[in-house]
Amino acid sequence: MKIYSCRDLESLHDDWRGWKIKQGELITPNGWTLTPDRIISGNALLEINAEDDRKAKALIIRTARMIQKLRFK
Repeated sequence: MKIYSCRDLESLHDDWRGWKIKQGELITPNGWTLTPDRIISGNALLEINAEDDRKAKALIIRTARMIQKLRFK
């Protein structure tokens, strides 16, 4: 079931202050939208530990940050 109206989550606990759910997406306090796929992908990246994988992860994170900056320009 998707939640299509905007709901604040801080009523659940103070740790959720600023977080919202809107149209089936979790919205962070700084405005990032998270879908289940994005959360799973991010978790998989964090679990990578080999040296070559760390370099790849650093490149992916740098690239993602650059894309994020372009998105708001």
